[in-house]
Amino acid sequence: MITMKAQVATGKAQSWHSNSGRSLVEVLAVVAIATILTAVAVPQVISSRRLIRSASLPREIASQLRYARQQAMSQRQAFTFVYDDSTKQISIIDHQATGYALVGASGYPNTAGSINALTVPVGGGGGLPASEVTYGVPTGISSPTLADTSTPTALVSNKFTVTFQPDGTVLDVNGNATNRALFFYNNQVPNQTAFAISVLGTAGRIKIWRYTTSANTYVE
Repeated sequence: MITMKAQVATGKAQSWHSNSGRSLVEVLAVVAIATILTAVAVPQVISSRRLIRSASLPREIASQLRYARQQAMSQRQAFTFVYDDSTKQISIIDHQATGYALVGASGYPNTAGSINALTVPVGGGGGLPASEVTYGVPTGISSPTLADTSTPTALVSNKFTVTFQPDGTVLDVNGNATNRALFFYNNQVPNQTAFAISVLGTAGRIKIWRYTTSANTYVE
């Protein structure tokens, strides 16, 4: 016969177990392990997403450059690609003028009669926050000169501009072919995301370059 005291003791022992047979200690251990794994995994997931989103940025910018060049050649008139670092936006300007008369014109590239054909946010397509997009070369990269001899083009009034002529070339104010190059990186992971896009003046060819930490240089 089970005494009342034994029944109470048995009840107390059973109260430490769940209906599925797990003890409170086991449940707490599982919760603790899950918390630790989450704390380790979440930063890695965020970092991976940041790298993936940053990787899409060069293609996005190069696509807009190619669009501007294509429009210039198909419509036989000058088009200008503008990157505004203060607003983190890209604009495509249609000059609505044929020939090469725009080179050296007053107010170039914002010449009279030009219209804004397109405006898009940088990084918007890949979900990259504008605050993470930085124009320039990360600290520590000693050789920003590209293999095609292009070097970083400095911003003028916080803007980078490149104007494609009707034949797709890029000329300076004196009518000479000139290379242009944009350099970017994600300020949260600078060296892992540094890239450049060059535009060759003689042909208007657009190339994407990515920085490699092993070689400490930009490669095509």
